[in-house]
Amino acid sequence: MISIYRVDSKFLAHIKWAFFATTNYSKSFKFNYSKMIHNKTKKTVSLINAKFSRGQGKPGTELGPSFLKTKFLLSNLENLNCPAIESVELEEEKVPSHEEEQFLHNRNLRSISQINKKLSNSVQEAIKDGHVPVLLGGDHSLAIGSVHGTANALGSHIGLIWVDAHADINTPLTSVTGNLHGQPVSFLLYELDKYLPKLEAFSWVKPCLSARNMVYIGLRDLDPEETILVEKYKIKAYSMSDIQRLGIKQVLKETIDYLTIDGELMPLHVSVDIDSLDPWFAPSTGTPVLGGLTLPELMYIGNKIHETGKLSALDLVEVNPLLKNNDHDVEKTVFSASRAILSFFGYKTLGTKKDGHQVPLAKK
Repeated sequence: MISIYRVDSKFLAHIKWAFFATTNYSKSFKFNYSKMIHNKTKKTVSLINAKFSRGQGKPGTELGPSFLKTKFLLSNLENLNCPAIESVELEEEKVPSHEEEQFLHNRNLRSISQINKKLSNSVQEAIKDGHVPVLLGGDHSLAIGSVHGTANALGSHIGLIWVDAHADINTPLTSVTGNLHGQPVSFLLYELDKYLPKLEAFSWVKPCLSARNMVYIGLRDLDPEETILVEKYKIKAYSMSDIQRLGIKQVLKETIDYLTIDGELMPLHVSVDIDSLDPWFAPSTGTPVLGGLTLPELMYIGNKIHETGKLSALDLVEVNPLLKNNDHDVEKTVFSASRAILSFFGYKTLGTKKDGHQVPLAKK
């Protein structure tokens, strides 16, 4: 895992160009906008604020939801006709050290299990009530509960799109760090159940998803055992090299086609780790890796999924406001994360407009 990085001036200039040249970026995707599917049906969002950091070793991700739940986010969801109608607050319960469960060097198992069980229930309740649950994390171990909740609410025939620099498919037997934020996928896939040791704390978690129904986007830092599992079970995976070769437009087209069975696109759960972005766009995160997505690319992913009308649940995790060289690092990361979230509800680089708003005419 890369947690320290250096950016030379040439690379920085290139990244800055990618960030600000959104007009040219948009023009590079030549398709007929009149044929795009625009879902005007009102959606309601249930924000789930999971203040949790025990799935990894760096304090600070528990502060992520407080930084992400901004007036900008809430007002633009309203403008996009997707108001946040309720907010669920989840905080870790203090588990006495003598009650905490460990397996080998995997830590905090009972704490992680408890908040994930609550999260799964919150996601199921939100979907049952007709809302789109949006998880504001918190670290990526929370995906155990969020994806489990979506699958239990909608059935196992959901599609999971995992946007991340890392595959997060280690098991408690292969993890070098013992951090569960690098293991959630192994708890979710049917095919990997035989690799999981019996963990009393997670006895409630049953695999809920086929490897065939998963797609990775943005991979660039995998452990050897993770590579073995991704290849062995033929999980659809787009590395950053693939994205550079194919272009983000083709990657999304292939992803949507792949998750369409018998002419019907599966309900989609999208789990976004902020470190999928290049560190220039999101420096305040625990395991940044150079050579990632640009913000326009991540927003393109969101926009295309929005257009399908099939978004069932969304995670945005691993924002860590304590990891910074200066306050601008945090501001930049929150800027990127909030726009990434909004893109899944129709927000584009040109901004949003509110229904009924007009530009007033001047009196002559």
